[in-house]
Amino acid sequence: MADILPFIGTRYNSQLIGNLSCVLAPPYDVISPEMQDELYARHENNVVRLILGKDEAGDDNFSNKYVRAANTLKAWRSDGILIEDEKPAIYCYEQEFKMPSGEIKRRRGFFALVKLEDYASGRIRAHEQTFAGPKADRLKLLRATHANLSAIFVIFNDPKNEVMSMVSERMTDKPWEEVTDDDGVIHRLWVVQKRDFLVRLREAMQSRQLFIADGHHRYETAINFRNEMREATGRRDGNQPFDYMMMYLTNAEQDGLVILPTHRVLSRSFMSDINMKEVIAELKENFDLKDDKVDLAKPDTDGRKVIETVEKLGKKSMAFGMVSADGKVKYLTLKKGVSPVDLVDDDELQEPVKRLDVTVLHHYILNHVFVGNPEFELEEDECFYVRDVKRVFDLLKSRKAGLAFIMNATPMDQVTEIVKAGIKMPHKSTYFHPKIISGLVIRNMDCEMKKPASGKR
Repeated sequence: MADILPFIGTRYNSQLIGNLSCVLAPPYDVISPEMQDELYARHENNVVRLILGKDEAGDDNFSNKYVRAANTLKAWRSDGILIEDEKPAIYCYEQEFKMPSGEIKRRRGFFALVKLEDYASGRIRAHEQTFAGPKADRLKLLRATHANLSAIFVIFNDPKNEVMSMVSERMTDKPWEEVTDDDGVIHRLWVVQKRDFLVRLREAMQSRQLFIADGHHRYETAINFRNEMREATGRRDGNQPFDYMMMYLTNAEQDGLVILPTHRVLSRSFMSDINMKEVIAELKENFDLKDDKVDLAKPDTDGRKVIETVEKLGKKSMAFGMVSADGKVKYLTLKKGVSPVDLVDDDELQEPVKRLDVTVLHHYILNHVFVGNPEFELEEDECFYVRDVKRVFDLLKSRKAGLAFIMNATPMDQVTEIVKAGIKMPHKSTYFHPKIISGLVIRNMDCEMKKPASGKR
């Protein structure tokens, strides 16, 4: 079901750049304004100028960040800063990273072109809701550049290790590129152009169903762009460059496929009208509560303690760590015999979604217990989604936040169950770690128009 192809990658010329860490960047959607400024200052050829350019005074329909990205891409190719590989390739990719516990893990996968499929086909499934704003932004960039500047992150099942054993065989030689990012993640890239490997890998992937882990907005943007191009060109044979998109593919049955939790931090303004005595009394009806105390100035030790406690409690029942700005902690554990499905009063949600920790937190704990309104929706400035517990403690210590919920990660089996059922998960339910770095390899559609990636397209 997964139709993959090798492609002619566009990559930084390391002989001109030197250390590639100065020109690579995280995915656009995790780059804050402060990080954007830092990446701009880090190097004049940093990929941030392509994936997340700055607005400038006087921008209009003819001069804007999207047009600048397209012009920059052309200039960098012309100047030899970006160069195209001579032959179509599959790009094998390994990330080596340290878990919060200190354990070292490795995740392996590969970059390839994947034929775009409407969700109705069932060949490619999504698990996150998308929003119009980000899709409009990415569509403008795609129209201007005709390039996949960063890859969609997708997962496939490979229980017998048939696919990944082939990929791992190609990773025994010295990688073509190796770079360490700001978070200490080591990224290694192998360029594989051997025809027998490309053919065998394509055949092995044809029976696989794909699940989007990260990049839902970009995927749906690519579908919209494909439809536009079909209308504009009249080419509907499914073999055009716009019918494919660059993706990173990795298997679900590996230790290196990690989902981290995204903690919820509530603002002081939200908490100002909350009667915590009444909240605690009502929470005790369905949760067992255990008190503790932490030093917010010690996130490395005390933050780790809260996370480990929530993880331990979560192995037996649904659990949360509720941390207040004075350092007081209450561990919430769902009482024996209480079903999360019964707590979530929303007929529009299906049972697998009601069993998620994030659903119980938002629909029961926050909407029902804290606010008393099942239809309540948090504003952007009322709830912050934070991955790093150090940032959680900083927000509480500085009194920028009034309360935080330390979460457990959504288990992979829950994600798979929901995706296979064709159901969408709530916002910020998963955080696949580490992110796919941007700039290691780019896919240029205009280049493919001149050099088809694999025979007939």
